[in-house]
Amino acid sequence: MKKSNNLSYIRSILLTASICAFSNIHAQSGSKVDSTTIITIEAYQPFLKDAFKIKDNPSIDDTGKITPNLKYTFIDKQVPVDFTVNPISPAKIKGEPLVKLYRGYAKVGFGTNTTPLIDIYYNATRSKTFNYGFTGNHFSSSGITGNDYSGFSDNHLGLFGKRILKEFSLYSKVNFDRHVVHYYGFPPENNTIITNPDAIKQGLNKLSAVASLTRNYTDTNQFDYNFDINYHHINDVYDVSENHFALDGNLSKYHKRELYEIGVEANYNGLNNLLDLKNNLLVGLKPHISTIAKKWAFQIGLGLFVNSQEETNFHFYPQAEFKYNIADNIVIPYVGIRGGMQANSLNKFFMENPFINTNEIGVVNTNKKYDVYAGIRGSLTSNLSFNTSFSKQKLEGLPLYIKDITNIQNKFIVTYDTLDLIQLDGELTYHKLEKWKILLSGNYYGYTPKNEIKAWHRPDFKIALSSIYDLGDKIIVRADLFYIGQQYAKINNIVTTNNTVTITDAAETLKGVFDANIGVEYRYTKKLSAFINFNNIGSVKYERWQDYPTQRFGVLGGLTYAF
Repeated sequence: MKKSNNLSYIRSILLTASICAFSNIHAQSGSKVDSTTIITIEAYQPFLKDAFKIKDNPSIDDTGKITPNLKYTFIDKQVPVDFTVNPISPAKIKGEPLVKLYRGYAKVGFGTNTTPLIDIYYNATRSKTFNYGFTGNHFSSSGITGNDYSGFSDNHLGLFGKRILKEFSLYSKVNFDRHVVHYYGFPPENNTIITNPDAIKQGLNKLSAVASLTRNYTDTNQFDYNFDINYHHINDVYDVSENHFALDGNLSKYHKRELYEIGVEANYNGLNNLLDLKNNLLVGLKPHISTIAKKWAFQIGLGLFVNSQEETNFHFYPQAEFKYNIADNIVIPYVGIRGGMQANSLNKFFMENPFINTNEIGVVNTNKKYDVYAGIRGSLTSNLSFNTSFSKQKLEGLPLYIKDITNIQNKFIVTYDTLDLIQLDGELTYHKLEKWKILLSGNYYGYTPKNEIKAWHRPDFKIALSSIYDLGDKIIVRADLFYIGQQYAKINNIVTTNNTVTITDAAETLKGVFDANIGVEYRYTKKLSAFINFNNIGSVKYERWQDYPTQRFGVLGGLTYAF
């Protein structure tokens, strides 16, 4: 107990000393010192009063509170608003840059047997509204070595123009051609000696014109059309002339899935020679209806023709075709029947056989009475396609070439006959981009003439192989190989019995023909290139026409320049 009092006393002394020290410090700082002295003898017990926190949202307790009555109104007035739609430009596909076009080119060359070649072509550059230009070429030869007066010459000049409008295009062309040949094909037993080449010379001039009208855009709701008009006038050194006019047109329109089409053609031929035959007129009308489904297509129509020469004849031909797509254009079989009249002319005969006797030629149109055919076409791979077909035909008035025995037997005339024909065709095509292209084709012809013993100068079959190889667009190699089967020429078999001379028809066999040609072109620049062609590289001796041998091995080379 006594000890506890002593502790309390000591604490009081320490507290008093602390207060005095604090007061002394405060006084030294310049503050006023309170003279009151407090002596505490009990222990200090500090305490804190309760705190009153001010609220965040103070409130006013107002006995005269006024609540306003607010009214809201809207101004009923429409403010004009303009909304302008900015057009969005259509998406465009950026194509490849246009290839530079040159206005023309000139090609010159020279070969064996004195064979000059000149070829000129001029054309307007790229345009959406028009096109025009001209062509000209000359090709001739002195003829076959050792065969007098076997030379020839072909010349051509042409002007053309095209006007492209919104809905259709107009095209026209005017040509002048001159062909010169010699009738050098004498029979071996003929000892005729020719001293004047003009005596066996044939020079034919041809002036021709073409005009066409074609619709540019095919609209299924409108009619589609195209028309071609052709005219030519020819005359030769024997005062033979011919005027030929041809019209070929087509008018069509779609209705739902069907295509309604009508074709029209007209051919007028006026030939003036020693035979003095009447003019020939042929008019044809060919209505058709076609329909196409997902897997098949079918066409049916008629061919109506009027043929007028010595007398007027009407001809009617059914025409139909059906084809079925078995597997995505891989195999497409087809079958059909067709027929019609085919117009002939002196110009057509001369282009096929330039050694005809123009004064002894009569022009008769060919009547294809029927042509029943069937075939298969398609693709074996993406690069390899094929087409095969079989047909049986009846041809009335088919032209055949025979030697004219009324003169020195160095010219041909035309005889007409009715023939049954069985034809087999096959074609195989391979292409690899633009680098390599190969075409192999074969044709078999089985003729059965009605009056003649053979189909004169018509071969039994033909096989052709054509290929083009492009090595980096720098070196171009072309190869053409063909084989023409044997054919027959009409001869007279003279038999004398008991002083009686009997002349019968016989056939001379012309052996098959194999020919191979190779050409190489080297493009030094895009403008300048050089070429060389090797013709009949096997130097095969053969006759395409009776007693008319062809040139054997020959070389032709030259330059081509674009400008």
